[in-house]
Amino acid sequence: MTEIAARLARPVHRLGLATTVAISLALVLALVGSAVGARAVMLRDAVLPGVRVAGVEVGGLTRADAEQRIAVKIGARLERPIELAVAGTTIRARPSELFALNASATEAKAFASARESVATRLGAIAAPFLVKQDVQPVLHLRPEGIAALSKQLDALTRRPLSAHVEMKGLEPVVLPGREGTRFDEAALLGALEDAALRGLPGIEATLFSVEPRITTAEAEEVARQAHTAVAAPVKLRFKRKHIGELAPRRIAALLRFQSAASTYELVVDPKTLTRHVAPLVERFTREPKDATFRTLGKRARVVPDKPGTALSAEKTAASILAAAVDGDRIARVGLEKVAADFTRRDAKALGIRHQVSTYTTLMGPSSANRIWNVQLLGRYLDGTILKPGQVFSYNKVMGPRTAERGFREGQMIWNGVLVPSIGGGVCQTATTIFNAAFEAGMPVLTRRNHAFYISHYPMGRDATVSWEGSDFVFKNDLDHAILIKAHGNAETFTVTFYGTKQGRRVVATTSTPTNYTQPRLRYAIDPSAPPGSVRTADGGGPGFYVNVHRKVYQRGKLIREDNFPTTYTPQNPTRIYGPGATPPGQHFYLPSGA
Repeated sequence: MTEIAARLARPVHRLGLATTVAISLALVLALVGSAVGARAVMLRDAVLPGVRVAGVEVGGLTRADAEQRIAVKIGARLERPIELAVAGTTIRARPSELFALNASATEAKAFASARESVATRLGAIAAPFLVKQDVQPVLHLRPEGIAALSKQLDALTRRPLSAHVEMKGLEPVVLPGREGTRFDEAALLGALEDAALRGLPGIEATLFSVEPRITTAEAEEVARQAHTAVAAPVKLRFKRKHIGELAPRRIAALLRFQSAASTYELVVDPKTLTRHVAPLVERFTREPKDATFRTLGKRARVVPDKPGTALSAEKTAASILAAAVDGDRIARVGLEKVAADFTRRDAKALGIRHQVSTYTTLMGPSSANRIWNVQLLGRYLDGTILKPGQVFSYNKVMGPRTAERGFREGQMIWNGVLVPSIGGGVCQTATTIFNAAFEAGMPVLTRRNHAFYISHYPMGRDATVSWEGSDFVFKNDLDHAILIKAHGNAETFTVTFYGTKQGRRVVATTSTPTNYTQPRLRYAIDPSAPPGSVRTADGGGPGFYVNVHRKVYQRGKLIREDNFPTTYTPQNPTRIYGPGATPPGQHFYLPSGA
């Protein structure tokens, strides 16, 4: 016992104070670490503590609960109307009509908050009272709601009004401009969003001043220029020659106030100037001449174009304005070149070089009027150009045959009877063109033969036309354009096509006439004949059927084969009665004036 007591009575060796504190702190940290780790596991799928959305606490909530709270709390704030005070007027705006809450995207932002690094994450878990993060909700604009609000706001704004200048006689008058007002829509929407999220009952909107595009001062400056411009006449010179002058009132009529950027420019109107000044230089100008073709035998050559000259309206306008506003009041009138509409290059590109086909018809027994009409038609036809693929229509090219266009009275066949008609002789030209197109191997689209056979035309190869009636139509199927030349005299009429040869050859055969029909006496009434009169129009040969067959070869290859069937009626003698007489059999009426 004594030994034991002696041992117990010996002094015990104690640990140092620093060591004891360190061990204690380590034990505490281990315990805290274990707690933080356990809490981190618990919050793995939850919003971290200390996180808010526009002041709404969502920290520690599961993602689903956080999204629901965001939808309820923020959604409720967006439903509360906000009073918008504007210049003494109040507008009620409901934020939910302007902004759409995306609760899912907002929750995703909240969940990501404070997870930027390990340090921020541990801080939010271990000391949430020190880590406070407020997330802005994700809102999308509603275009229709914003448009409705803009319409209400527009009614409270004023559009700026630009100053205006106009001439009243010799006086330039300025109509003053006016400032406008506007809202900063982006800033206003931002203020409405902030007020809604903070739960504010209303905000005040600010109107901003908007200057007009053209101020009164700018308009007054250009008005001063106009006042100077009409202060005295402006003399006009062309190559040192005095050709006239513009009186102040004429200058005033030429002036225009042209809007440019943020001001007006004083200008002289070129179109009005041309109307007043062009006659003064007309004797110094010349009209441009188009390129043409000269034919000699089987060749066609281009006659070059010649440019013309005319008033240079823009340069002259600038000279007049400078002279009137700040010059010596003497303006120089200038000319400029005017190109021809149809140039030498245009003509050469058509490929018109050689004779492609030609045909001549005999005039036969013809009156002076008929010869006149044929030659007149030749002048209308001469020089016609038909480009590749274009269609030639006799009636469109020749136009109406009227006395106003120079045609004289001739004859036409009407129901087998020759009757007087303005423009008699057209069928001579139609037949000649038809045969020129026939010999060129071109497709004939529309053609009608004469009622009865006329011996000075080739059998089965005649064509008749009438205005607003029968037409003759063919198509240029060559690779290049064709030039149609025409000339005639008292005995013949000739049409020639010029273009580029394509190695074509035409073989035509005319069948033996068949199906003869003999003339028989017919009866007609002429309303313009003397009452009770009777006269007889002599008949002629029989009617018959004939067919012309054509083969068109190009470089030895057959490219077209067609027929031109023709049925001629007999040249019946016709007994013609005046009004009041009764023909002894079936009859028809001649046109009045026949």
